[in-house]
Amino acid sequence: MTTTFAGLMCHAPIVIPAVAGPEASRCRATTRAMREVADRAVHSRPDRLVLISPHSPRHPSRFAAWPGPRHVGDLGDFRNPQIRVDLPDAPEVAQALDLPPVISPRKDWLDHGAMVPLSFLWDAGWRGPTAILALPGHYHPDSAGLGRALAALPGRTAVIASGDMSHRLIPGAPSGYHPDARRFDEAFVAALRRNDWPRALAAEPRELAAEDVIDSTAVAMAAAGRPLHAEVLSYEGPWGVGYTEAVFYDPEPPTYVIARRSVRAAALGKHVEPPAGGPPSQGVFVTLYRHGQLRGCIGHIQPRHARLWEELTEVARAAALEDPRFPPLTARELDDLQVEVSLLEPPEPVAGPEQLDPRRYGVIVRSGWRVGVLLPDLDGVDTVEQQIAIAKRKAGIRPDEPVELERFTVRKEVQP
Repeated sequence: MTTTFAGLMCHAPIVIPAVAGPEASRCRATTRAMREVADRAVHSRPDRLVLISPHSPRHPSRFAAWPGPRHVGDLGDFRNPQIRVDLPDAPEVAQALDLPPVISPRKDWLDHGAMVPLSFLWDAGWRGPTAILALPGHYHPDSAGLGRALAALPGRTAVIASGDMSHRLIPGAPSGYHPDARRFDEAFVAALRRNDWPRALAAEPRELAAEDVIDSTAVAMAAAGRPLHAEVLSYEGPWGVGYTEAVFYDPEPPTYVIARRSVRAAALGKHVEPPAGGPPSQGVFVTLYRHGQLRGCIGHIQPRHARLWEELTEVARAAALEDPRFPPLTARELDDLQVEVSLLEPPEPVAGPEQLDPRRYGVIVRSGWRVGVLLPDLDGVDTVEQQIAIAKRKAGIRPDEPVELERFTVRKEVQP
């Protein structure tokens, strides 16, 4: 029994670009963070996903679960019926926890508290068993007890809390403006960043803020069931409702998360230690993009450290500060940065260019002590001749010089 991931996602339909339309740029950080939470939840390889929605129809006194056999919904109420999910139920959750069914007035309909996070999870590739839980209606829920029960389920479980922050941040906000409402959001986010879980769940002024984030968050935190180290990925409130995206527990994150921590520390002039453990090392490159343009790329064909997290932390720092083609990365560039990690399989020698394919294979060219490397599947590199020529140029090898050729494949993990 293992909780593989726990996180928080907002549920405002407008954070989906198709719904927001020309307003999408106002919540760009939220949209990007929603994609990352979804990607990391799927990356954790759960057997099931459990989502707690504060907008699902409520039983008067108990937690409840949407009945199966499938969970089908769309965003037709928000003029986007093409945004749709169709997921199998995870019936063992309701059975093990003895949860009554959600009674919905509409068949084949999911509330937006479920639909919005699920649409991002769907786009991230989730197609597995899913349980959607509703909060009780008229009493203070035992959210921690539910979280512990989820953690005790057999198999691997990812838990997503759906919730929005204060609904009263600005004049014209959905629940009316109150000048003190922002204090709730500030207290909640600050407590997350300090890993002060009791204070996060007791953030005030809760009633005044008109929030719906605390109860579902308490379930996700308890489901993780261990000391937590929150990552607040974003906070915004452009339309008077606060949106926070956070990861509470992710013991085996995608490699781009490790790389980004190192890149960020480098840009801020700080030092970061690699996480303990991690898989055995291998060749790795870290590529940085800003506004779609290359901003740095450094890597090792062969690993220099025993563990991948050590290798990745070193290479990512070098990509941020030591690529001779670019000045060192600065703190003001971090918000617009995308991190891509390429994990290299061991290279193999080839007899000639006919065994290369710039879309499938990277290339290594060697002439004496000079070595040039080019990753596969790069924009603008469409032929083997281009690939070899660029790799030679990087190594300072003349175009007409003979070289030894090697090829390799990569597995990419890209920050959404």
